[in-house]
Amino acid sequence: MNSAVAECPAVDFNMLDPDFAQDPYETMDAWRALGPVVYNSHHDQYMITSHHNCVRVLGDVRHFNSAKVLSEMEKAFGGPTFLGTDGPRHQTVREIWAPGFERKAVEADWAAQIQRVVDVYVDQFVERLRSGESLDALAEMTRIIPTIVTAKLLGVEEGVYKDFIEWSDATAAVLGARLDPTPRGREIVAEGATAAAALNSYIGGLIKKQRALGVSDGTLMAQMVFDDFAPSMPDREILANGTMLTVAANESTAQMMAMALYALGRHPDQRRALVADRSLVPAALEEVHRWLTLTQLVLRHACSDESKVEGFTIPEGSAVVSLLGCANRDPARWDNPHSFDIFRVRKAHLGFGFGPHICLGIHLARIEMSIWLNRLLDKLPEYELAGDIEFGSDFTLRGLRGVPIKAA
Repeated sequence: MNSAVAECPAVDFNMLDPDFAQDPYETMDAWRALGPVVYNSHHDQYMITSHHNCVRVLGDVRHFNSAKVLSEMEKAFGGPTFLGTDGPRHQTVREIWAPGFERKAVEADWAAQIQRVVDVYVDQFVERLRSGESLDALAEMTRIIPTIVTAKLLGVEEGVYKDFIEWSDATAAVLGARLDPTPRGREIVAEGATAAAALNSYIGGLIKKQRALGVSDGTLMAQMVFDDFAPSMPDREILANGTMLTVAANESTAQMMAMALYALGRHPDQRRALVADRSLVPAALEEVHRWLTLTQLVLRHACSDESKVEGFTIPEGSAVVSLLGCANRDPARWDNPHSFDIFRVRKAHLGFGFGPHICLGIHLARIEMSIWLNRLLDKLPEYELAGDIEFGSDFTLRGLRGVPIKAA
């Protein structure tokens, strides 16, 4: 251990332990009490524990960058994506899609289409519940809705939706199974690799189709293919960004919808307050995101000899993880942070990240979830959780395995 590490509070903790993912908050509270920076020797990482300092690290790409994340992006998606780059190239590629994801653009161009998708699949789901079935809302509703919305954004043909949902689900399932050593875990990873190949092949076909048309039809893949910067992008980069968007948008929104069902199922009085006053819906969804926090950590690397947090210099080249879930329950920022409270004073949380890499689809996700929750409360104001709720084994992306519910 070098002298810099010796000056920092240290723990030796395996964050890949599946049991940790079930309820990590007591452990993270203990880390926060140790100090603003805690060295975890098990992973050779510096953990940032407070909201204030996570904001600083995520916003400071001059001292904490994503350069070493790029290779992981290439492994996952078949090429470089803007998630794994910083600086001018990150901004240029991100800006190809950014105008279409602004709040006004989403409301004007997509809200009505989202409403139609939501109406169909929420109503079908509720009808089955009303008939007496108990259903896993994650598998039977919340995974389907964002996948079809994303398919429409990308320009996927309607006849391919069923395959597209299966490819996206299987690819996303790897995120929760990649740390599972059981035969079933290995099977899920293998199935995910096959699905990812199929998804890449299909998106590659969309790229060829757009080029053959010779003019943009306004879909996201067309926007990237015909952008002025496209000649500077190899095909595998265009393809990888499309695949990354598909998996990221579908998995995150599906899980946040499922988490909302879980949180409001555990707090029926607050759900009934939402039924009575829909103006509370936006705050409720933000509280779900703060309280449960799907993306629990974000990895960066110290890239300067001046990479400092609270006066402590983190050695250049070291891995630095911002613990977003820990930050989102920081008592220095929120009163009673472990309580779920849709009435609390609203403050910005880190569920969507922060800084140059803040979630591109933040407005789409918020509008999509708001339309969905309002429709669900219209059709199913009363429901109950119908079984045990478990989180997956992956702490990094701490999603639910399922949300079984029944009509009350």
